[in-house]
Amino acid sequence: MTVKALDISQLEIGYGQQNSNPTKVAGPMDISMTSGELICLLGPNGVGKTTLLRTLAGILPALKGHISIHGKNISEIHKKTLAQSLSVVLTDRIGYGNLTVYELISLGRIPYTGWLGNLDKTDKEKIQIAIAQTGLQPLIHKSIHQVSDGERQKVMIARALAQDTPVILLDEPTAHLDIPNRINIIRLLRKLAKETNKAIILSTHELDLALQAADKIWLMTMENQTFSGTPEDLVLNDVFGNTFNKDGITFDKSLGVFKVVEYHRGRLRITGDEVGIFWTKRALERLGFEVIIGQENVPKIHVSFHDNSWNWEYLINDKSEVFHSVTDLTQHFKMKGGHG
Repeated sequence: MTVKALDISQLEIGYGQQNSNPTKVAGPMDISMTSGELICLLGPNGVGKTTLLRTLAGILPALKGHISIHGKNISEIHKKTLAQSLSVVLTDRIGYGNLTVYELISLGRIPYTGWLGNLDKTDKEKIQIAIAQTGLQPLIHKSIHQVSDGERQKVMIARALAQDTPVILLDEPTAHLDIPNRINIIRLLRKLAKETNKAIILSTHELDLALQAADKIWLMTMENQTFSGTPEDLVLNDVFGNTFNKDGITFDKSLGVFKVVEYHRGRLRITGDEVGIFWTKRALERLGFEVIIGQENVPKIHVSFHDNSWNWEYLINDKSEVFHSVTDLTQHFKMKGGHG
């Protein structure tokens, strides 16, 4: 029988456990993960994602239920031992003085060395492995204040790796980063889960990246439900879309993207090149057209690519007009108001 890296049973989370009237944020929930998995924790703002991570880390006590790491209940694990089983990367801005990148990464060994920080051969090897895994070798002598936000986030991940725990929790690791750095961090975490066989959980608002990278998604809803499953199952079963759909915004499960829905100009049909269809559909929907990929009897646009040139043939009422860019096509509809 495989022991789960992290197992959550009938867990209720919130604040004020010592009070007679604690505030429950979410639960009960029953979810688990195995080693080598990358889990993305998703949900609307205020649903309790950070509270869940802080409870899993032992920072907040659980109101009810059990949390086990490799079969051991965390409430029965000594704090020092827990720090050797689970590492945490939070969004809190903590002052690190003038520490170098290497010195900050080495703090991950405190659960083994104590605050005196005397590093033995094993500690130094773990630090070097973490540096290599995150590609930080060129930066190790720099002050933490001299590196970019994206590099600083990698340093914090490296510190968690140096801590060498089977479970790593990260709260919004891509917050405040630009798009390339967000992608790099998610790719790095996925790579680390596979190569190190660690169980990695991150909360994120990067819904599109989560759908692409996560082995599983833990999805918390405002209706106090927590769903666990592969991204594909949650999308196909409409759990994902139903959680995030709002007035004027819908999740298109055929494309895996959110759309601003404002259909008011009528319907158009598109045929032809798949890539051309995808980008033309986006442009026309932005104008307010509902775009059909099918055989309905509505005005049609045929997209083709020949001799390194794109063409859009618009057919309506037995008339045909050809455009040579999306700009020209959309400008036509803007001038005509409707189908034109």
